Amino acid sequence: MAYDPWRDLRDNWPGIRVVAEPMSGRLLGELRYPVIALRTGTSAAQQRCTLAHELVHLERGLGECGPWAAREERLVHREAARRLVAADALVDAIREASGTADLAGLARRLDVDCETIRTRLQIVSRTEVARIRAALRALRCAA
Repeated sequence: MAYDPWRDLRDNWPGIRVVAEPMSGRLLGELRYPVIALRTGTSAAQQRCTLAHELVHLERGLGECGPWAAREERLVHREAARRLVAADALVDAIREASGTADLAGLARRLDVDCETIRTRLQIVSRTEVARIRAALRALRCAA
């Protein structure tokens, strides 16, 4: 079953409220325990990705990270990308796109934002790369 951050929130974080509010800058969401604020005017995919990101922060139980904040953000974003884009779904989306889709098109197929698909592609494992290559080879052979 595909990871659904809204289901995760409902099943595992019943005391957390999600609100939508205007935000300045590039911020799409913020964890202010026991509230997760999502930026108004963002797409459903952006909200889904932002919620997943904030839930990973909750799981890690970390408060202020000081000099390690940038590292923590990278780790959290990578984990959220892994959850939101399972290996099988990634292989299927690439196969369906048959090499013609751009990053935005791939993100739409997977119901994530561009930042999340970019991160997921940066962290593919060797096994996943082999599966993707095999899927693309099979497409070329079928044509």
